[in-house]
Amino acid sequence: MTTTLKLTPSSPKETIRLYFDPTVPQLSFGAGELKTALERHKYTVETLGISALSKAGAGKKIVLTVSIDKTGAALLAAQGGKPVPNLGEQAYAIRSTTQPALSYWVLGGDANGAMYGALQLAEHFLFKEFTGTLNTEEAPTILKRGIKLNLPLDKSSGTYDTLNKVSDSAKQAIPHVWDLDFWRVWFDEMARHRYNVVSIWNNHPFTSMIKLPDYPDVAIQNVTGYDGFSKALSIDEKIAFWRKVMAYAHARGLEFYLVNWNLFTYGATGKYGITDEEKGVTNEKTIAYMRQCMTTLLETYPDLDGFGVTQGEHMSKENEADSLFLAKTYGLGMLDYARRHPERKLRFIHRWHMADFSELKKNFGALLQQPNVTFDMSYKYSKAHMYATAAPRWMKDSEQDALRKNNLKSWLTVRNDSFFFHHWGDPEFVRAYIQGIPGQRDWFRGMLLGSDGFCPTKVFYSKNSVTQGLLEVQRRWYMTMLWGRLTYNPATPDTVFQNYMKLRFPGVRSEDLFLAWSKASRGLPKATELVHGDLKLDFQWWPEACQSHKGFVTVAEFAEAKTGAGSQLCSIADTAAGRCKGGKGSYALADEIEVDALAALAIVNPLSAAPNTELGVTLNNIKAMSYLTIYYAYKIRGATYLKANEKEKAKDALGTAYSWWMKYSSLMDSLFTGMTMQRSEELPNWHTHDEAVLKEYTDLGGKKTRS
Repeated sequence: MTTTLKLTPSSPKETIRLYFDPTVPQLSFGAGELKTALERHKYTVETLGISALSKAGAGKKIVLTVSIDKTGAALLAAQGGKPVPNLGEQAYAIRSTTQPALSYWVLGGDANGAMYGALQLAEHFLFKEFTGTLNTEEAPTILKRGIKLNLPLDKSSGTYDTLNKVSDSAKQAIPHVWDLDFWRVWFDEMARHRYNVVSIWNNHPFTSMIKLPDYPDVAIQNVTGYDGFSKALSIDEKIAFWRKVMAYAHARGLEFYLVNWNLFTYGATGKYGITDEEKGVTNEKTIAYMRQCMTTLLETYPDLDGFGVTQGEHMSKENEADSLFLAKTYGLGMLDYARRHPERKLRFIHRWHMADFSELKKNFGALLQQPNVTFDMSYKYSKAHMYATAAPRWMKDSEQDALRKNNLKSWLTVRNDSFFFHHWGDPEFVRAYIQGIPGQRDWFRGMLLGSDGFCPTKVFYSKNSVTQGLLEVQRRWYMTMLWGRLTYNPATPDTVFQNYMKLRFPGVRSEDLFLAWSKASRGLPKATELVHGDLKLDFQWWPEACQSHKGFVTVAEFAEAKTGAGSQLCSIADTAAGRCKGGKGSYALADEIEVDALAALAIVNPLSAAPNTELGVTLNNIKAMSYLTIYYAYKIRGATYLKANEKEKAKDALGTAYSWWMKYSSLMDSLFTGMTMQRSEELPNWHTHDEAVLKEYTDLGGKKTRS
């Protein structure tokens, strides 16, 4: 499945000369993608250094460079190319000329821009070969497009919240975290999809990443995982490993950040008087240790772009003390280093979660004024569910005003704790989400997309060998592509995504598959939006299994739930009481999502493919999302009827809901194993809640024979 773009073989074609500077890693990567795309069409590609361009003779060529390169720009003009405007950060221009032979020119505003232009041209070649006239420019809409990865580094160095329970995904992640090939493939995929930030979230990464002369025995030697996994790595070898990871991230145009929660001191707890959690907040020995951790981390990793902190959730819960601790440790630790190294630019990210802005402004005053440190905030924008209200409004006006008044910017942490198994794909929703982001002209810094309740590395839960063992970023290639490409440019046309489907799945009409995928993906965010006001956190709601940390989420809980902040929907309770006042009520919403899901099924049901193929998995994914959507449509109707005291109608709706649930759980059980979850209740298998779904029907007088 990793090599799935299918092209009709053809006879060998002419040679294309490709000029670029091989000492710039982003250009080397872009050149490699261009070469691969052309070789798929049987062209021969000869790579040459940019210095050879001045001696280029007749023949077809590609020139890949940054716009400030005078040789490339001068030759482009001499061969009749359209002038290139001033290009900004990550921007690029593509030109074509026909004299003396058809040639393509990629000029970037910087190395990343040139790489993105090369990727764009490679895409053109994939779809249309070495043909066509191109005179285009593109620049990013969102400058910082990041992924957040919650990852443990060791059995004794977890991510949040492995303190209370260790999920299967966390256990499976540890071997991959220490595999350089894993990171190379992951970062390559991120670059292809136009992401440019990676953040790794771990409670206390220091003891797996640095050594401290004053604390010689706190470093975790070797790697210990679960189920017998271990790997011999000294702390020096670990440092060398992470230096390679960060360098490779930069080679793919990715900024690299670490983010933690507090207060954890894995590996150091109980040593040298160090304590964790609330006891450590005022412990001067813990404060001294953590400050040195921060400074040493920056000294150890020249390619680390910054560090992010969380004021919680294992601290004293007293704003003054907790904020002061973060300032005395991470704040002063970075300040110590920044003052000694004014030439290095750093970023400090303070999450808004559980923090008081006035306290942190007071305590971090010196760091806020440090010229070579950018101090940013970060806000949990959609709570735990980005797939809900497309324009959420959890962030208060006062919080936005505080950013403006203090000339600060904030990241938006965009959490996906809805879909761990489903391969979701609706570009219409993504564009609406991007358009709805506030502060884009003033305080908005960028996005960090990812899950807290799942540690994404490689697929370990698939019952199909075609997906088992893939990187998550590969299995859900379309979902990843949508958010990367559309945050770079929301105007990217749907035909781009359809063309990729055409290459991957030549046996089906890509327009039909695209439409079915979109419609199947459309209903589940709307169902969450309807209940997001109360079921907003990761432990409260996992829609793929209709469960929380307590177990199955009942129709009664649906009936009482409020809509999410920013939603224009009318709640179930207000719909039942006739208080919608022209807004879209829950009955209308149920009808809407059912229509879309049925339309998706009408497209894919006539199609056939072997289950253990990429197409078979894709069709079943669309069916699964459609079945679950229709289940929620009837559950929403049942909840509304219950609130309206129409129990007979509620019974009928919940009976139909059960029928669709059984279709869903049976299909999911054929595709995936269950797993121990990080935030939600354990899911032994996909039939776990069958009886609970049936009980909602039988409690109202329905007969158990229904299926």
